[in-house]
Amino acid sequence: MSKSKTELIAALCSVFHRYGYDGATLSRIAEATGLGKGSLYHHFPDGKVDMAVAVLQAQGEWFHAALDALRRPGEPAERIAAFAAHLRLDAGRRQEASTLDVYTMGDACALFRIEMGLAVQQWLSALQGVIEEAGLPAALAGERAAEAIALLEGTRLMCRCLDDWRRYETLLDTLPQVLLKP
Repeated sequence: MSKSKTELIAALCSVFHRYGYDGATLSRIAEATGLGKGSLYHHFPDGKVDMAVAVLQAQGEWFHAALDALRRPGEPAERIAAFAAHLRLDAGRRQEASTLDVYTMGDACALFRIEMGLAVQQWLSALQGVIEEAGLPAALAGERAAEAIALLEGTRLMCRCLDDWRRYETLLDTLPQVLLKP
């Protein structure tokens, strides 16, 4: 079976985000991609680590597009709403762990801790910047940014456990008000 690199990475993303790094076995990966183990090593010579890097790079592109929504010109509330739109999950992705979950637990933590720390710092900085542009003091903006990340990640986890996504959708809908309230 011949798959494009994009299709291959999409299948890898699904496996890593459904089972985590440690649970993304070569058997699961082979089943999801339709490729034998030899073919997987042809595409990813260093095996699972190369596959995880490819997934992380793909998620990084999505993540930077979301952050770009915060950094573009315009009204802070509109930029936060555009950012929130990037965070919406289709039904297929709702049972998947977030990238922070996947890459900060088990063996992945030691391999990707630095990259995940940098991503969280970028997320904090972008959120804090837009909150400050709305006129809130830097210290409060920093606290709101940190609380927003915890709230987004925690609500996503809770909704996945309960299989009820209303709270997450409500949070995304109200994120500008939550972050910019006086």
